[in-house]
Amino acid sequence: MIHRVFFALTLVLTLFLSPSSGPEVAPEAPPEASRLFAAAFIVRGSVSGNAAGGYGLYVRGPRDTGWTRISRSSTLTFGIALFDNGRTRRYYMAAGNGVHRSTDGGKTWKILTSWRTEEILGVIPDPVDSSVVYAATPFGVFKTADDGRTWEKRMNGMPTWFVQRIVMDVRDRRTLYAATESDLFKTTDAGEQWRPMGSGLDQVLAVIQHPDRPDVILAAGEPKGIRRTTDGGKTWSAARIPDSAVVYTFRASDGGTEIYAAGWKTGLLRSTDEGASWNQIWTAPGIEAIYSLFVYPGDPDHILAGTVGAGILESTDHGGSWRPAGLEGTQVKQIELYP
Repeated sequence: MIHRVFFALTLVLTLFLSPSSGPEVAPEAPPEASRLFAAAFIVRGSVSGNAAGGYGLYVRGPRDTGWTRISRSSTLTFGIALFDNGRTRRYYMAAGNGVHRSTDGGKTWKILTSWRTEEILGVIPDPVDSSVVYAATPFGVFKTADDGRTWEKRMNGMPTWFVQRIVMDVRDRRTLYAATESDLFKTTDAGEQWRPMGSGLDQVLAVIQHPDRPDVILAAGEPKGIRRTTDGGKTWSAARIPDSAVVYTFRASDGGTEIYAAGWKTGLLRSTDEGASWNQIWTAPGIEAIYSLFVYPGDPDHILAGTVGAGILESTDHGGSWRPAGLEGTQVKQIELYP
């Protein structure tokens, strides 16, 4: 299927090109301004041209004009996450060869997982307990409760293994949602037991919880586009979207006033009614797919789109016009702004 990550290619590359685990050092003092982080994966089916040296985890500072890779060039990167409790800051990278962690702002990385837990598609650290981290993989949900020393599969209640991504509830860190091949699943006990939410989707590719109205949850996938619940999953309805839209990613502006969606030949979709209906605000000519979106906090006119092949595209006029913003030749899986 068109949205499938090429796991065989990833496994071959990571087995031969896996980075060594660098030593961890004490965290530095916080930087003065936040930086953009971009997780870039190789363009599907291609290991030549710009993509050959262009995948990994990249960072761009507020005064930078380009991107700097802070992972090894051979690290196929699917996602980035941050743990920051005001005293300790840790960056986590979801990569083809495991979960990586950095405690020095990305200068050095340590692989926390063994060969038994690879192909990491997403990583979620517990926001309170730094020893707890969750990982989404094609082989299920994995969890560590001892700071990465050991990992255990947490799949009770899930009939299939493939987990595209995990989202943590904005109200309760023990409640998580998993996008799988068969439905959107929910746990309320930190992964011990999962139950299907009855979204009506055979395969879930993206999920978002409204930041201010957490009972509003949107799930996207096949075959029914975007499904929406306003009561925490008790009932679901179909959102009004353009025909044949296959959505890979959601992003909300501050407070959820606007929610954006994008995916396979969708261009950029926007909803101003909490996901009930959608309008296409940008056709994205020549762009095969958009895998990630980012809206700047406090500046809803400033939007980034991570594409397949064209790298990151940037708009500063609320999606009216777009310009290249680097990382051409890759598909950009996630964009975040972190200190």
